[in-house]
Amino acid sequence: MVALVKKKNIDATEGPIFSKMVVFVIPLMLTNLMQQLYSMADSMVVGKFSGDTEALAAIGSTSTFIALVTALFTGFAAGASVVASRAFGARNNDQLSKATHTAVCFGFIVGVFLSVCALLASEPLLNILGTKEILMPKALTYVRIVFIGTPAIATYNFGAAILRSVGDSRTPFYTLTASGILNVILNFVFVLGFEMSVEGVAIGTVASQYLSAIVVIVVLIKRKDEAYSLNPKKLKIDKQTLRIILKMGIPAAIQGSLFGITNLFLIRALNDFPVPVLSARTIATSIDVLLSTAMNTYLHVAMTFTGQNLGAGKPDRIKKSLFIALAQIVTIGVVVGQIMLVFYEPLVSLYLAPDDPNRAEILTAAKTIMTIMLSSYFIGAINEVLSGFLRGLGYSLQPMLVSIGGICIFRLLWILLVFPLINEVWALYLVYPISWTLTSLGLLAVILFVWKRVKAKLSEAKDF
Repeated sequence: MVALVKKKNIDATEGPIFSKMVVFVIPLMLTNLMQQLYSMADSMVVGKFSGDTEALAAIGSTSTFIALVTALFTGFAAGASVVASRAFGARNNDQLSKATHTAVCFGFIVGVFLSVCALLASEPLLNILGTKEILMPKALTYVRIVFIGTPAIATYNFGAAILRSVGDSRTPFYTLTASGILNVILNFVFVLGFEMSVEGVAIGTVASQYLSAIVVIVVLIKRKDEAYSLNPKKLKIDKQTLRIILKMGIPAAIQGSLFGITNLFLIRALNDFPVPVLSARTIATSIDVLLSTAMNTYLHVAMTFTGQNLGAGKPDRIKKSLFIALAQIVTIGVVVGQIMLVFYEPLVSLYLAPDDPNRAEILTAAKTIMTIMLSSYFIGAINEVLSGFLRGLGYSLQPMLVSIGGICIFRLLWILLVFPLINEVWALYLVYPISWTLTSLGLLAVILFVWKRVKAKLSEAKDF
């Protein structure tokens, strides 16, 4: 039965693509920016008000480890998003309902499993990373508290993936706005009120994560008139739906985790530099990620618009969606990146106390990192759009394989063979734009190969 498309959902199969993409991406972009702003608030509060000069470096030494775990369930959630967006585009309400219930159940299970694994692996992995002995106690405390929130993050991501797949990018934004405000308030309460350091911001983060998970679940339950409404009595895993989600999600999860593993080697190399450089890396990453996160939202845009139009059998709209997404992302990346570079010093200063003895050294190192990253993030975003396009078409293995070669293997070789010859921060970070460029070329080659096959299948289905 064909359901009426509600106004709160964006139907990518009809009407102007450019404007619908803008309307869809703005709340999505704000959602991801909100997440990063609250993460920045953690670093700002602990850096400025805790009185602990090692806190920033300790948190920074754990960021890649946390990102590695997060990448796993984010990849699985991408599989759920593709399944749901296709069902929505095809107006297959039964499949959409199965995708919702399967995704929520599976998401919570994955979250609990990864939480236990991460808690057990925290200390040995931080040792492998070469975390400085002086930073280890604080880094270990921070990650152990943060990983308690992993089930909440997984539940939120799977629930939000369902909402985005049907064109609702506003609800996740409202949800994270509320949870983020709670996060900031708790940061000040624990750090200023209770004079805590890294443990204070970690507790605030976990509390806000559980709030966001609860809100998303409640929203899905209250959408009773929608095919994707969540009915607690029907919560179960549909085996066939799960197989499709895993088919799409496992390569995406592996791809994301391999990026994280590669970045672990980068952190290991950085840990040989002095503490001020590590602090600069924490600050630069916290600022740079505002741009990268905003642009990476186009991964979800590409998956949603491609998936819906594939379900509706509209190849022309699929192709137009890709070109429009690429045009928008390159414009945003180049313009915003250069604006942020102009204001790099006041941005970095937000994290530093005026009397910080390492201020000059931190500013210099942060400028080096930000210059390379902010000038090239748009290339990485092109990768995200092309990967999202292929996943939306049902090809998840191919972008994983291309990324393994162009990003993971190349970065490892660079870090192990090229960087030691120079041993400068800029040489380490130069690996990002080079690997992104190689991967983009590889993904374009794959798209040219599979597109004819997709068009042929759609044409056969239409004729039939």
